[in-house]
Amino acid sequence: MAAIAFPRSSEEHFEELRKAPVLALPTALLFVVSMAGIATTWYLALNAMLPLWVGAISNGLVTYLLFSVIHDASHKSLSSVGWINESIGAIGLFFLFPYAPMVLLRWVHNKHHTHTNGPKDPDRFEHESPWWQVPFRWTFFDGAYIWYFVKYGQNVRKKHGTELLVFYSLLALLFVAAIYFGFGWELFMLWFVPSRITLFIIAIVFVILPHHPAIIAQDEDPYMATTMRFGWEWLLNPLLVYQNYHLIHHLWPEIPFYRMHKAYYLKYDEINANRIPRQKAFALKPENYDDHFAVRRELDQAQGKARPA
Repeated sequence: MAAIAFPRSSEEHFEELRKAPVLALPTALLFVVSMAGIATTWYLALNAMLPLWVGAISNGLVTYLLFSVIHDASHKSLSSVGWINESIGAIGLFFLFPYAPMVLLRWVHNKHHTHTNGPKDPDRFEHESPWWQVPFRWTFFDGAYIWYFVKYGQNVRKKHGTELLVFYSLLALLFVAAIYFGFGWELFMLWFVPSRITLFIIAIVFVILPHHPAIIAQDEDPYMATTMRFGWEWLLNPLLVYQNYHLIHHLWPEIPFYRMHKAYYLKYDEINANRIPRQKAFALKPENYDDHFAVRRELDQAQGKARPA
């Protein structure tokens, strides 16, 4: 019988948390449950056992959970086996954003990590939204991501041009076939409308709340660029799929979502030695909200920029 190797130190334990498992079982289970939910909704709706508007809401909530699977796959933390990671991620992505293959999503999302809260962060589209544009911007920010890819992703398009051409040709054929055979309305209600619901939730959970007020960039202070949400973990951990620990994700993106709370406690002293933005369980602003503006003014003065008080 093989001996079980236990970590010898907290640092060794932390490094183990950073490694992608052969298969992240909680993530794989979330994938199976999400796909079962989508399949059940489609079956019931197509057989007139469920109103389409109920199916739209159901799929919108289920694909929000599915996004965490896609998100981890984009960071290659779903599986250390490449084809497993990419296959599960691509299948999930097809049911949420079929027009955004993994190569596109991964590239844009990595740009968010590189430029978090900065002028080249693709999420500026949501952060800079006037209040009256929020319903539109938060439900259609995928369009802004595609435009970002068109504007800045020349090298990716050049490298994966043939792959993208084949992908979009087959996708267009599939959509045309669905409409031709009379499933256009079902496609709209069971995919397009749910995807808008999911995008709105993603905007809140992954974009707005974890980075508000989004004025300190990752390269200026990585500990102030992203928040931590404390309290009611028994509810918020599953509800936010551990994105209440979003700072951990930005410091170590390779850590699977269900390990982030463990990583936080292993790095507790290091993290809390910094000016991290702390949010109470249901607060909209971090406790040190005003400090962000003070730090922003200091940074602007150091860079020779003028900013209103």
